[in-house]
Amino acid sequence: MPRSRNRLKEENFNFRIPADLKAEFKAATEAEDRPAAQVIREFMRAYVDRRNKPEPGYDEWFRQQVQEVFDDDSPGVPHEQVMREMRERLEARIARASKRGD
Repeated sequence: MPRSRNRLKEENFNFRIPADLKAEFKAATEAEDRPAAQVIREFMRAYVDRRNKPEPGYDEWFRQQVQEVFDDDSPGVPHEQVMREMRERLEARIARASKRGD
């Protein structure tokens, strides 16, 4: 039985760009002695990483919210009460929707 190897799958990404942009990009990467494909992969990775990061300050805000809950000494709401109130809200919403014909 042949040995299988874990290899990353590579795919082609074809797209159209203006000829002058291609020429300028090629000249810039050649000036740095770097393959254009490598630079494009780096741009793509940086873009994805930037999109996956939470908004600035979100982590601090979230941690503060959690800490406030931990520091709160007021009595909590019993689970049964929360479930009863939510059930009532849902039933009221379903009743309104059925009156409208939704």
